[in-house]
Amino acid sequence: AFVVSPWLTFKLFRRTAEKMAEGPAEHDAETASETRFLKLYQGLFRPLLEKAWRRWTLLGAVAIALLLSTGLVAMRVVKVKMLPFDNKSELQVVIDMPEGSTLEETAGIARRLAETVRTLPEVTDVQIYVGTSAPFNFNGLVRHYFLRSGPLVADLQVNLLPKHHRDRASHPFAKELRDLLAPVVEGTDANVKVTEVPPGPPVLSTMVAEIYGPDLDQRLLLARQVRDIFETTPGIVDIDWWVENPGPQVEFEVDREKAVRAGTTPEAIVRTLRVALEGAEVGLLRDETAREPVPLVLRLDRAQRSSIEGLLGISVHGSEGRMVPLGELVRVRPTSRERFIYHKNLQPVTYVIAEMAGAEESPIYGILDMQDRAARTRQPEDRSRSSPPACPTTPPVTP
Repeated sequence: AFVVSPWLTFKLFRRTAEKMAEGPAEHDAETASETRFLKLYQGLFRPLLEKAWRRWTLLGAVAIALLLSTGLVAMRVVKVKMLPFDNKSELQVVIDMPEGSTLEETAGIARRLAETVRTLPEVTDVQIYVGTSAPFNFNGLVRHYFLRSGPLVADLQVNLLPKHHRDRASHPFAKELRDLLAPVVEGTDANVKVTEVPPGPPVLSTMVAEIYGPDLDQRLLLARQVRDIFETTPGIVDIDWWVENPGPQVEFEVDREKAVRAGTTPEAIVRTLRVALEGAEVGLLRDETAREPVPLVLRLDRAQRSSIEGLLGISVHGSEGRMVPLGELVRVRPTSRERFIYHKNLQPVTYVIAEMAGAEESPIYGILDMQDRAARTRQPEDRSRSSPPACPTTPPVTP
């Protein structure tokens, strides 16, 4: 700016400047259009320069106009949003089944949802993943989709036509798809969410409520209140929370006295059950074309290991080679699984998440609609509410 540009200008226009410097100096004549613009400019600003009150009046009018234009946002006449919706060629349907559901039940719900998705003309294909997560992207990495596994989860990977070959973007398509899938799971406890690829950095969810507190039961009471607020607020969809219902669980307690009389040990009984349920590697497949070792896993088929009766019918080696049914050596105790405990910044937390898909799709409008009711939520015992400090000794509860 101070060295190269002046030097280069001097080199390029040196001859022209020297030629113009030889003649007499001439005043640049104004054109007719320049004269009209100058008169208009002087007519506007000369009165302002002559009278101070006129300048203050103009400044006040500009300030009032600025306040009025800002008020259009507060009155929701003008809708705002941080990032525009993107137009992607894929989206994902996330399915969460209630505790106690089998893999077959989850697969049945996933197939019914996939058949509904295929009815839309923009869909090219649908991939069903039951018991595991679909191939996850950066959004799935932030939302921990890679941890989804087991008989209670399923994903639908929905691929769309290229954006130049369809009439609507992926976001209006996702809104219609959400309405189509709701009747399919009506009457069931399945939770279905339509997940789009975000236009910007991915987040845990569009709207996230964090409930802190040392006691799990108190956090759940507050989380239920917050979830009720989410469900009664227009425009908030795909409501879920990071709370697992206490699903059924069966414990096999080894009767040590009977095991000793049968000539076996508790370790042998536990090992037999582990092989039946999880399987055990018994060798490697002899395949000269394989690039990696292919293990041979011994395990009961799904029909035998899917019922308590089938597991109790497994035989264990006893003394003198006698086979003893497992049902004679263990006691069955039905219990329930404990809930997971999540932490953030070393504090126990419960999340309530949701998406915005109404007429006002910016999350700020949903927060404004809920903040008064959320402020009235209270801790069940002391009826107090405060924000969690950075490093508390006893973290308080906050919605």
